[in-house]
This record gives sequence, structure tokens and C-alpha cells, in this order.
Amino acid sequence: MKSRSSFLTGCEDFAELITSGAFYVDKTAYLKTLFMSDSEAMNLWFMRPRRFGKTLNLSMIKEFCRLNYLNPGDKSYQEKLFVDNGRNLEVAGDEYRELREKVMGAYPVISVSFKTVEGVTFADALAHLLYKVGMLYDEFKFLIKSPKQNEFDIKNFNDRFEFSLTMTDKLDEERNLKRAIAIIKTTIPRIGEMLYKEYGRPVLVMIDEYDVPLQKAVTAKEPYYDEMLDVIRVISGNTFKKDNLPWLYKGIVSGCLRIAHQSVFTDANNFTTYGVNRKPYTGFFGFTEKETLKLLSDTGLSDKEEKVRKWYDGYRFGDKQVYCPWSLVSYCAKARYDPNAEPEAYWVNTSGNDPITLFTKNSMEAHNAGNIDRLQQLMDGGSVDFSLREFTTYPDVRNDMDFDVFMTMMLHTGYVTYADKSPLPNDIIRVRIPNREVKECFAAKQKYLYGTGNSKWFRHALELVDFLLENRAEEAQSLISSMLKQFLSVRNSGSELYYHGFMTGLLGMGASSQGVDFLEEHESGDGYSDIILDDYRKKTVCILELKRAARGDDSLKAAEDAALQIKRKAYADPYLKKRYRRVYAMGLGFARKSCEIVSLGDLATGEA
Repeated sequence: MKSRSSFLTGCEDFAELITSGAFYVDKTAYLKTLFMSDSEAMNLWFMRPRRFGKTLNLSMIKEFCRLNYLNPGDKSYQEKLFVDNGRNLEVAGDEYRELREKVMGAYPVISVSFKTVEGVTFADALAHLLYKVGMLYDEFKFLIKSPKQNEFDIKNFNDRFEFSLTMTDKLDEERNLKRAIAIIKTTIPRIGEMLYKEYGRPVLVMIDEYDVPLQKAVTAKEPYYDEMLDVIRVISGNTFKKDNLPWLYKGIVSGCLRIAHQSVFTDANNFTTYGVNRKPYTGFFGFTEKETLKLLSDTGLSDKEEKVRKWYDGYRFGDKQVYCPWSLVSYCAKARYDPNAEPEAYWVNTSGNDPITLFTKNSMEAHNAGNIDRLQQLMDGGSVDFSLREFTTYPDVRNDMDFDVFMTMMLHTGYVTYADKSPLPNDIIRVRIPNREVKECFAAKQKYLYGTGNSKWFRHALELVDFLLENRAEEAQSLISSMLKQFLSVRNSGSELYYHGFMTGLLGMGASSQGVDFLEEHESGDGYSDIILDDYRKKTVCILELKRAARGDDSLKAAEDAALQIKRKAYADPYLKKRYRRVYAMGLGFARKSCEIVSLGDLATGEA
């Protein structure tokens, strides 16, 4: 076997990782916990953020348990993957011998992932589900040749298989849509019953990323959440139902967000839910400190330890510090061949349609400065407290959302983590941003929200330029104050530089879009004015001087002082000498989240 010298970044197939000789962080010790320990549960529900190894771990479980359908009793496939591979995996040890004898290669396995189930419409999403159903029928098509199966089951199998192969693009017809729903809802139990009849052994069923179809359904342009919830609920009820036939051995479901049991698993046996703090699986997903240090050592990257810790550590799952595996592997794969490679954000979603962006945008539009202040607390390296919520439906982040609901979703999805172990009163929990990677994500949202990507914010920037170049001081003052209340970095308002940066970013964006020259710290008269908006085509200019209130909330005094400085240092003289038709000058005073403007009027004509 070739030496383990490569990363298969993004690979979620256990067998491929092992047989290719790629690096693998050993999680096989948890197989004994799953199948032969005091902690064993009938149905397990794992909740972890995206990209924390759920799919790979379920693949590992599948390969360990899966029966050789052509030669039951033959475990040579598992021997090569788990024992005789030169890796010294935990499960190859003597203390796991009984587990290997009783569980390894002993059960039929039905495994399906809902990760890619999405669509603009319900029919589109259902087509993805139907395709996955077709893959299951294709995997187990050997059953139709067995004399143990009755004629009805074989005919039913063939009919469903053919439908799933030929009708995925014809679900816009109502009749086909109803037929597809009926097939999807009952495929797993029907195949499960046939496997049990064939081998006399109960079936392990695994559903990965069960909640993705629900998430996509609620964020679609025309949501279809209720329709998709009904499908997922019936799948779970038919598969894990309380009065099930003995064909089911165990169910394992993974997801990112916990939807209330009564919403999704109404008719199912009770699931044991394992969130990030629930033992004994706190280290099953993600890389622990010990695993990370070993990985860095094995790959010759121990000198990157401090950078890796700063960027990708910080998650607290129970009593363990956990690193994001996707990001860590992505960085290591790059750093092995480029010693100067710097860490970067691999995990986070930087689109304008992610939860942080949508929630903050909604808070801005609702003028909810309290929500924005608490997000800024996180950005500043602090923590926030909130009440953990259980969801009866998947939260709709497009609409105004309760802060506790939003933060619960952020915790489940990995944007924040538990801040400490200390219990707080009344079921309150405390969270923080885990690491630099996620902080960079929040910063990316800030750039999006306060740039051209946010149409409302961009429109405000254009309006402000117009107000200033038309000497509409009261309207400009009101707009600036409103935007200050919405701006994510308002907590940095202890410095005049903060306000200068705020106005520079805002007016620079608005001016360039209107063909107006934007000058910052520009030499003018007897000094350097803070900001000048020069519409040279119309021979109109607006000179701005900015000051922060020296005491409390006295922004008016600061504005008056700024206006006086414009006159004293003759900032307007160059434009008066050029015979500009309009020469406006304004002093802007800032205090906390408010702005006052004192206008000197039009210095070219003497008009107020």
C-alpha cells in the first residue's frame, strides 16, 4: 500500500480514504460505543454543524456493518478496510474482537443522504429525492432474482424502480407527483422488509443530513415547507415506527438543526438525541486537540500549530476542544506543498443568502439596534447570553426572527460555540465566536451588508451624497443617524477615527457611483479638510469636517466646532477662486449613535 502522503480533501467515503492511502483521523473506537456498550441506543440522532464529519462517520459505520450480500458470513472486505491495512486503527485491537465477531459485516445496511435535496419548487426537490430512491432500488436489485421474495414484492420493486428511473423530469404532472410521493414515503421500509426476509437479519438504516430538504424548502423563493415536512415525517414514521416489524435493527440520523420530535418523528420510536454536549459522543465529530496535534505531526506541520489553533480551534463540545475538520484538512493540504501558505476561511458561507446576512439585514430594516449591538459584542470578542430554543418548524431567516431563535440556530450550525462550562440561571446559555475563521465570516457579512451588495444600504449612500450636494442638512443628519443605529461596528464609537471610517466608506461608495470626486484628508486652504465631495461637472462642492463630542452626547457643540474650523482654516477658498457656482460647507458632530450637522450654507453666494 502506498504511504499515507496525501489528503483527499472533501472525500466523505471511508473506503476510498483507506484504500487510497490518504490521511484519516481514526474514529473507529466509537463503533463499540454505538453497538456494544452501556450507552447503546436503538435510534440515534446526531446534531452537528455542517462540515464536521457526519457523512464520513456514517460511511465508516456503513462499511463496518454491511453484510456481504452475495456471500453472507464473509468478512474479508471489512478485514482489509479495518484490520489488515497497516494503520493500527482502534477497532483492530484485541479489545474490539467481540465487536468484530458480532457486528462487523453482519447486517444489511440501507444508507441514504438528503444533502443535495433542494429545488426551486416542491416538484424539483422531490425529483432529487426520487433519484435517490432510484439509487437504492439499483443497489438492491439483486433481491428480485431471489426465490425467497414473493411475486407481489418483486413486481412492486420493478414498478417503483422503473418509475424512479423514468419520471424524475415529469413530476410537473399531478398524477406523477402523487405517485412519486407515495414511492418515496415507503421505499426504505419495503426494501428493509425484503432484506430481512432474504437474510433473516435486521437492517441498519442511516439517513444523513435529514434536515437539508426542510431548510431548502423554507428558504426557496416560493417556500414549500409544509409539503416537504409531510414527506420527511412519513419517511421517518414508516421507517422507525413504534409498531415496526422486526426488520429494523437500528436507526442513525444526522443533521444540523434539531426540529422538535413531534414535528418530524411523530410516529417513530423515540430517538436518543446527541447534541454537541451529550456524552459519550462529544469527540466523535470534528478533530479533538489530541487528534489535531497528531495530524500536524504526521504531516510535518507541527510548526503551524499556533496558526491552526487561532483559525480553526475554539469549538467546545462537552469537555473537549474541537477543531473544524474540513477547514483543518483544507489548510494542511495546502500548507504541505506551500510552507508560506496562510490560513483562510474554508468552512463558512460567504453568500448574501446565509443566516447571518439575512438576520442582520432584517434587523437593520426593522431598526432593531439591540440585535445588531449583540452581534457586535460577538465581533468584539465578547459573549452573549440567550435562551436555547427547540424548533417546531425550521426557522425562516428571511423574516424578522426572535434573537433567541436565531442564536440557537447559530449554535447548531457552528457559527458560535459555548463560551464556558458555568451553568447560568433559567436555562440561559452563553456563547462566543469560536475562532478567527468564523470571525472572518462575520466580517465578510459586514462588507456585504454595508456595500453595493445590499441594495437598501447602497441606496442610502446615494441619497446621502445627493443631500450633501444640495445642502439638505436636516435630511442628511437624519439619514446618517439612522444608518449609525444600524451599522454593525457602532460599538467602536469611542474614537473619531471610527466616524471618519464610517463616513469615508459610505460616501466613497456613493460618490464613485455618481461620478463625483471623493477627496479624503485633502489639502485645502490653510489645512486638510476631512472629506470633500466635488461634482466638478456641475461646479458644486461640499466640504465636510467631522468631530466627535468631547463630552457625553453633546454632538451639537462638536458640529459647531467643526463648522468653525472650516471657516478658520479657509477650506473653501480654492473652490471660491475657481468660481464654483455652489460651495457648501458643513460641520458634522458625532456622539455615540447620533449625528448633528451645522451648515454654513452656500459660501459662493452667501445663501443659508
